Amino acid sequence: MGFLHFLFSKKFLKHFLISIGITAVLVWITLQSLSWYTKHDNYIIVPDYRGLYVRDVLGNPDNREYQFSVIDSIFDPGKPKGSILSQDPYPGSKVKTNRMIYFTITSFIPEKTTMPDLRDLTLRQALSMLESAGLKLGRLLYIRSFDEDAVQNQLFEGRPIKTGTTLDKGSLIDLTVGMGAKAAEMKMDSTEADSVN
Repeated sequence: MGFLHFLFSKKFLKHFLISIGITAVLVWITLQSLSWYTKHDNYIIVPDYRGLYVRDVLGNPDNREYQFSVIDSIFDPGKPKGSILSQDPYPGSKVKTNRMIYFTITSFIPEKTTMPDLRDLTLRQALSMLESAGLKLGRLLYIRSFDEDAVQNQLFEGRPIKTGTTLDKGSLIDLTVGMGAKAAEMKMDSTEADSVN
């Protein structure tokens, strides 16, 4: 009974309330200190850097509130070399001062690929292999051959190109394709035309 009597005494309750008050004050001071230290609610908005040249962004004194890092480069012949393709954090994000902004830019040097062997493949197969290798179809030239719709030769800049040759991705490859029966029909048509004349 002595312990229970002490718990409900005015002296205990007074000290208990004082300790709760001190704890609350210490918690409030700690939270305020953390807020000040971490600069809570002190955010800046990330600008949209996409399309700008990375050298211009790095050299601009208005961007001193951020840090920058180029993490990847992708070759895109349709975009200016050294321009920013994407960024993280995304434009409009709220960040704190000195936040690192990560860029993906267009590469200055084209990626390389090797020339596949397209000869004797159907045109459809050849186009699929060209695309897989990162190459593009240039001119399509039909020639007289019994192999209808089959690739007879592969050309780069007007000259035959060997399988395994290293090329820039996006290079144009010309293909010569056999006409098959169409060539025979054309030959017959021209013969008939000569006989009429």
